[in-house]
Amino acid sequence: MARTADPRAKIELLRSAEAVFAQKGLTAARIEEITKRAGLSKGAFYLHFESKEAIFRQVVESFLARCRACMLSPDEVENLPGDPAEVVQFCHARDVEVYEFLWQNRAILAILQACEGEHVYLMRAFRDEMTSNCRMWIELWKKKGLFRDDVSSDVAAALLSGAYHELAGKMISAPKRPPIDEWLRQALSVFVDGLGTPTLSHAIARFQNRLRVSKGIG
Repeated sequence: MARTADPRAKIELLRSAEAVFAQKGLTAARIEEITKRAGLSKGAFYLHFESKEAIFRQVVESFLARCRACMLSPDEVENLPGDPAEVVQFCHARDVEVYEFLWQNRAILAILQACEGEHVYLMRAFRDEMTSNCRMWIELWKKKGLFRDDVSSDVAAALLSGAYHELAGKMISAPKRPPIDEWLRQALSVFVDGLGTPTLSHAIARFQNRLRVSKGIG
């Protein structure tokens, strides 16, 4: 009688695989290590996955799905802020949430940034989706009179998504936890100064000043 797949076993295998891949990378990871960590047999592994590459793909897809949950589009956010000061606080809080998640998952993120071969498409598709998401936010802020109309949304989205991608790379390569909040405040200030209208620029200036006062910085 053929064995049937067990959802609980599959979840344990995926958890174990993520830990092993994070520790050793795709090339050095072995199926035996994954099954041992999960407390399951190789037979149980092959009941759910065809190969090491197949379970790696599901680990990546699961990680990217969690990333997407942190990076909602405007249509997916309830009670969008309208006041410029609230917009600045909203954007900064959102950035911090995303980068805290990335820091906690930096081992997997490091593997993804080095992806080659058949897995490259996963990261390319994700980056394309995030750039499109960024474009939607830019269009929204333009409609609200907070981003400059004379700046191309496509160009701005490419610059913003590319810069934040590079910042994530800098973060995960850091030998110790970097000042994530400070990095993101600086990044937001630079982008607002370049892309924002005077209304938004004034709001980011007030935001930065309040933080300096709260920290006792002259």
